[in-house]
Amino acid sequence: MQTKEIAIIGGGIAGLALAVSLRNTRFKCHIFEKKETFNEIDACITLFPNALRVLRHFGLLKDVMDIGSAISKIIMKTDQGKILALTEPRYQLSAMSMRRSELHAILLRHANATLYPDHELDSFQNTPDGRVSVSFKNGAFKIFDAMIGADGINSLVRQAIVGDGKPVFQGYSIWCGIADLGVGAGYTSESYGKGERVGIIPIGESQCGWWATKNERFMADDGPEGTKEKLLRLFGNWHDPIPDLISKTNHIYKTSLADRVPVRGWSQGNCTLLGDAAHPTTPNLGQGGCLAFEGAHILGEIIRKYGVTDTVFQRYESLQFARAKNIVEDSRRLGKIGQLESSIAVYIRNMILGLTPSSFTLKVIDKYFLYDVTSMRI
Repeated sequence: MQTKEIAIIGGGIAGLALAVSLRNTRFKCHIFEKKETFNEIDACITLFPNALRVLRHFGLLKDVMDIGSAISKIIMKTDQGKILALTEPRYQLSAMSMRRSELHAILLRHANATLYPDHELDSFQNTPDGRVSVSFKNGAFKIFDAMIGADGINSLVRQAIVGDGKPVFQGYSIWCGIADLGVGAGYTSESYGKGERVGIIPIGESQCGWWATKNERFMADDGPEGTKEKLLRLFGNWHDPIPDLISKTNHIYKTSLADRVPVRGWSQGNCTLLGDAAHPTTPNLGQGGCLAFEGAHILGEIIRKYGVTDTVFQRYESLQFARAKNIVEDSRRLGKIGQLESSIAVYIRNMILGLTPSSFTLKVIDKYFLYDVTSMRI
């Protein structure tokens, strides 16, 4: 059968996952990245069982388990270290925490795609013969059979297709990094303050990922004060090992957290959206990357079976939209609870967390983690 050429705009996890899904097929993927190199930030990511099932389907589960650290406990604490709740999920596949850069490298190695660094999208349009012409800011131009916008929360492809403006800032920012400090393994924890939280995610015997959030009125960088100094001022009196984790981190990344109101209409002709370009979400459920893998599986399978047409892309959206919408909205609500700031609201939240049976917590998270997109009838 005739080879079909697919342009993937964005060389992050979502775009690479789609290329992995389509390897060894008649669909040839071309991945365009606006940065000069294909890489990821050196921060931590947790893949829950719903994403690991996709990686098992891709044949990459062992690769990911080799670089990851299994999580068997989820602990919630106060800022002074008092345990509010402890949950021990029991799944066939344990959640795995790892470096984003190492996960990205695995996907890049197995994508079997042609890579184009330093190619920032300029414009695209559907052609009369059912193809897509794509132009880049460096002057490059090519026509493809289809184009996938996997270019993140500030997607240029989305702006052309959906046109819904800027992402919606949620009123708080997140800092994250990886510390050269061993704090044990096998668990993840989240500690709650007033309008602030800190998460701890061990990724081995000698390193630990972490993140911290704080309510902020505006989207902004840290300015001349310096990120590490600011964080030590904010979290220096929190329970151990939080101050040490911040101190022993070489590279700290800040993001003003935003999402988008889930809307339909991801596709236009032979173009569609994938990952954060389609359904950006806050990280409160740890499902952003997991959703990207699920979407890549659905889109890859439907392209394998039916080719690349506007009808196919509408079918992909119909299969992915409801779950993505629920996760975006649930994550937004959970973030508002986590970022409560008044003393009375914080007291009530912590009391409820302490009184909630772990069996109830497991039922809540099961709807995210037990989902198996690989069993979906495409």
